[in-house]
Amino acid sequence: MILLSALGMNVAKIAQVAFTSEDRVRDAIHNFNADGFDSLYPAGRA
Repeated sequence: MILLSALGMNVAKIAQVAFTSEDRVRDAIHNFNADGFDSLYPAGRA
């Protein structure tokens, strides 16, 4: 999702190709913008 966003794909299209909701895409992008690559790892893992 992050890569597709960086390539300029809109949220609706990312959700469609990732088989998820637009809210989930927005959350992932927001979390990445806030926490960087650390946001890509599951909680509790280091």
